[in-house]
Amino acid sequence: MSDAFPVVIGTCLDAEAIWTGRDASNADRRVMLSHGTFAIKEGLAPLLDLFDTHGVKSTFFIPGTTADRYPDAVRLVHARGHEIASHGHGHRPTAHLSPQEEKQELVTGIDSLEKIIGTRPVTWRSPSWDWSEHTLDLLLENGVTVSTNFHDSLRPYRHERHGKSVDVVELPVQWHLADAPYFMYGGQAERTIRPAVDAQKVWEEEFDALQDCPGAFYHLTLHVQLIGHPGRLKMLDRHLRHIKEQPRTKILTAQELAASVT
Repeated sequence: MSDAFPVVIGTCLDAEAIWTGRDASNADRRVMLSHGTFAIKEGLAPLLDLFDTHGVKSTFFIPGTTADRYPDAVRLVHARGHEIASHGHGHRPTAHLSPQEEKQELVTGIDSLEKIIGTRPVTWRSPSWDWSEHTLDLLLENGVTVSTNFHDSLRPYRHERHGKSVDVVELPVQWHLADAPYFMYGGQAERTIRPAVDAQKVWEEEFDALQDCPGAFYHLTLHVQLIGHPGRLKMLDRHLRHIKEQPRTKILTAQELAASVT
């Protein structure tokens, strides 16, 4: 992309699905689920406003169950110009699924979003960033051309099957460039919530260093229920200002960046 430095901001709108996908019995735990409900009730609108302030178009990864329950939220994100991407249906980790269940999760998740926005998403993120030996074939069969799951590269690349490149571009992610390691809690005593500035320091340290790596890009992963709190939104505002201060920065959706990968 000439001398531009690509930036992709992937935003997960999981809502309650992150809890029910992990354990179906959580469906009866109303307080636990309320951690996810916060994304819809409080977090989404100010996050979208912040993105508008900075001219950011994000890629929103939305589970099918979230879309089914909150179709107006999906419509709002779409109307504000962001890319709608699939995040499975029930946010069920791939490692726990049979081949048939994995296919059903993928297909029904895409179907739920298509019913709302009228087009089929082509970008997909697995719940828990996980693949099976069947995943690539399923993506190819169902028109998915962009994956954001692997952690093996600083640069986008095409997946291969039988030694040949296929029509699925990988936009690798990194745990330290996600908000969950700093802010995820939900009653899990072994986790420690970190100050927002801790995340900002790590993200900006990496953002600055990545610009010296030829062909690299910066891929930030957010969750509305985590980043959408006032203090964290102020931190994100500062971080976006830092990103935009760099003259080479070009903020793209996942689909836009993948289209440039040969």
